[in-house]
Amino acid sequence: MAAAARSGGLHVLFAGVKWPPETFLARLMRGLTERGVHVTVATPGRPDAAWRVVPNLDVLTTPGWSGSAASRLARAGSETVAAAVRSLPETRRAFRLVRETRSETSATERFSRLLPFVGRRWDVIYFPWNATAIFYLPLMDKAPSIISCRGAQINVSPHNPQRAWLRDGLAPTFRKAAAVHCVSEAIREEAAQYGLDRSKSVVIRPAVDPELFRPTEGPRPDDGRFRVITTGSVIWRKGYEYALAAVCDLVDRGVPVQFEIIGRGDEDQRLLYTIHDMKLGDHVIWHGALSPAGVLERLQAADAFLLSSLSEGISNAVLEGMACGLPVVTTNAGGMAEAVSDGVEGFVVPTRDATAMSAALLELWRRPDLRRQMGAAGRQRVLRDFRLSDQADAFVDLFRSVA
Repeated sequence: MAAAARSGGLHVLFAGVKWPPETFLARLMRGLTERGVHVTVATPGRPDAAWRVVPNLDVLTTPGWSGSAASRLARAGSETVAAAVRSLPETRRAFRLVRETRSETSATERFSRLLPFVGRRWDVIYFPWNATAIFYLPLMDKAPSIISCRGAQINVSPHNPQRAWLRDGLAPTFRKAAAVHCVSEAIREEAAQYGLDRSKSVVIRPAVDPELFRPTEGPRPDDGRFRVITTGSVIWRKGYEYALAAVCDLVDRGVPVQFEIIGRGDEDQRLLYTIHDMKLGDHVIWHGALSPAGVLERLQAADAFLLSSLSEGISNAVLEGMACGLPVVTTNAGGMAEAVSDGVEGFVVPTRDATAMSAALLELWRRPDLRRQMGAAGRQRVLRDFRLSDQADAFVDLFRSVA
């Protein structure tokens, strides 16, 4: 049955989305709307004109909780009146639920958070993040709900005492959910430690568009340098210091390596200092954030992709590199071994093992034939298992199964 027919007029709410959304969420939204699914995006942001004319997509503005106490109360008051007009019984029910629920946030804030949803109906409510489901727990009684388990909120945050609210909130949301989406088998197993019933879970792995991310049609630069690239937020769990240590080892071995980093984040200064401290200024290029076209250009010019992460679900960045025909050196964080088979599409090394990263990269530098072989295998793997169109079809089927 065609995907558009399978969607059957389905109406899905994406709850708690920041704007602009992460690239993978934006691609999923477009994939669903192209298949006839009506998507409502609940966001405090303001989508630009290009998004507001996308067929089958509309926006539900959710006011934030910033500003003075007087302005927050005024907004809550106007939202209460509007909600009561749409459905007075549901407004009263939301107020009662908030009073009965214990939370670190004020009852007024939690009540205000629920008001935009009062009196509105969807076939399925989708929470792209575990934290979003916890914030909007009462919404899960309005319609069948699906939660995504993606990575850090399952395998990192629960270990942080300052985020005990997230760890404690996982099990109640798993119980209420009609289904739980996991990006990898590894993430599903970790979520099971926090109350996930495996029987209601579905693994749908990340995906990319291989028509967009593809090898360059011309030859790669051939100036003697070994170009290694990585993309991702500059945050601690991406393990950049281990990547830089591996690059430092290659330099000491006389490899003419050029390491390109694409991304920004909370640890930009730490990254810059580490590059300086390791005396790698002549071998590392930090591009910061680039446009999608800029990312594609740099991937197509590279010889290998390096992922040094300490925590992952499955890295979209690695899949983009594979689609561009790059061999991959990745840590075995999260579900990465489900995307890269050691010795086939690249090398899988232990986390925090800069020596193993360096050895794998050294092998790829020494053997251009192996780079080509692994790069071709990686693209074929994406075409077989990680196509964006297949992912969108799988989500349509998942949403339909609980509606």
